[in-house]
Amino acid sequence: NTYHPYTLLASLTGTTMTRPQVMVMVIVQVMVMASVDAQSGTRCIQNKGQQGMCGPITTCPPLLSLLRQLRSRNPPKNGSQTLISSFCGYEGSIPLVCCPVNSSTAISQITGRSLLPSRCGISLLTQQIIDGEDASLLAWPWMVLLRGRTRGVLTWTCGGVLISERYVLTAAHCNDTTTTLESVRVGEHTLNINPDCEKGVCAPAPQDILVERIISHPDYKKPCNKCNDIALLRLSRPAVLNPIHVVPICLPVDLKQQMGITEDEFLDKHAWAAGWGSISRDSSVFIRLDTLQQVQLPITNSESCEIMRSSYPDPRMVLCAGGEGKDTCSGDSGGPLTLTNKGNTKHFVVGITSHGPSECGITNTQGIYTNVHYYVQWIIDNLQP
Repeated sequence: NTYHPYTLLASLTGTTMTRPQVMVMVIVQVMVMASVDAQSGTRCIQNKGQQGMCGPITTCPPLLSLLRQLRSRNPPKNGSQTLISSFCGYEGSIPLVCCPVNSSTAISQITGRSLLPSRCGISLLTQQIIDGEDASLLAWPWMVLLRGRTRGVLTWTCGGVLISERYVLTAAHCNDTTTTLESVRVGEHTLNINPDCEKGVCAPAPQDILVERIISHPDYKKPCNKCNDIALLRLSRPAVLNPIHVVPICLPVDLKQQMGITEDEFLDKHAWAAGWGSISRDSSVFIRLDTLQQVQLPITNSESCEIMRSSYPDPRMVLCAGGEGKDTCSGDSGGPLTLTNKGNTKHFVVGITSHGPSECGITNTQGIYTNVHYYVQWIIDNLQP
């Protein structure tokens, strides 16, 4: 939603404004329109010299409370001036306020979102995995390969997706009782080949980065064995971003604003998945290809999907995709399921590969993907500088 001060004030109270209050809000709008564009999450200084964080007024409890009080019968003295002086610009069409840094809840939310990159989801190519195809060298700059020890042996275990220079999103089951994640590889395409080259274009050497902290969802495996299968990996150092070869993917924080669609409109769209996992239909037989594989999968709500989702307390926790003889499979776990926005200019991670049937890529069966939008607030809350 877009919140202009005048309409926000009216919606909060549902009553008619007095002439002085109308004048206050007109002044507010004029000042905001005259201000420069700002970005949510940037630091700002209030008129009294107090440090703050620029963000939507709906994320700042003290100023939102003041806005409500101004609409009351006994508005606080100088309250309108405080509100006017707090505005720090626009982000798009949304007015922003300078929220005091002692508003810990609001600031933590704003800070978390500010750690997400403004440049994300940009691939030079728009667009195994079963019946998949070799991915182009430039198609998946956010793809990450996870390495860990399974019973003491160091192996490539799962996929993941880069969401910022310091964080990777993956599945919680990739770090279980038998496997301990140790590092990630960013900027990889074909294993055992360095440098990766395609049509005369060569990529920089991949980056191997140790995992500093594993943040699995606190309710992983609760109340069902596959519930809340999502985790964040904080890297020991920032990944070196590259506008062509290493780019974070976008998080779907506000679907309508960012992607132009709602979650219900995911259905029947064809998403993309990628990984270095098994290309065998039999999950007991592991055949890995060295080159990153990609596949297009329909997001569906079929009868078999409904049966799988019925084991979750909230079916919105997961998405189903596949069923046309194409699927992700063993070893693709933790990798992304992606969609583009309406303009096909940015890619968003909408799912994280969780699990599927015992046989991969069988017609009328789907894989299960953790619904990233369902967990996006948890993700933001756990990001740190």
